[in-house]
Amino acid sequence: MRDVKAANGYIVARVDASGFVTLGADPGPIAGFAASTGEIYDDEAGVHCVGRVSGDGQIIDSEYMIVGKVDSWGRVFDRLDTQVGKVEKTVDAGVLLFLATPPDVLAAAAPKPDLKEDSLMNEALDLADQFSHPTVRKDIKPLTDRDLFWERLPRKSDQ
Repeated sequence: MRDVKAANGYIVARVDASGFVTLGADPGPIAGFAASTGEIYDDEAGVHCVGRVSGDGQIIDSEYMIVGKVDSWGRVFDRLDTQVGKVEKTVDAGVLLFLATPPDVLAAAAPKPDLKEDSLMNEALDLADQFSHPTVRKDIKPLTDRDLFWERLPRKSDQ
């Protein structure tokens, strides 16, 4: 069992060897799953990914925003560079920020800025869909041998 500690030193979550997360120091129901690849899930089955911890220690949420970082000593920092806890493995930093953060801390956080509907990522995904799934035009007839070879030859009247 690995302990996930808050900034005040109290254990807020525990991660077992399989990656299952329980909240608090006492045994209880499984609140999430921390994969060895760095992904953090908020369900036992590992279906709904809420974020991940990259190899260089950046903690990234499901909207690809950097919400914190973890250093090599296991200290976890939030977006404002304030220490919010200490962990044993880097993947546990995501557990601390995504699963074990108390609701009053989330409510006291600054509101998210209103992002434009057409972000750069949405535009890139739309372009990728256009190139991978091109539309078929119905008003074009297929080319035949006559279109390709016979119509392009010079005629006697053109010479």
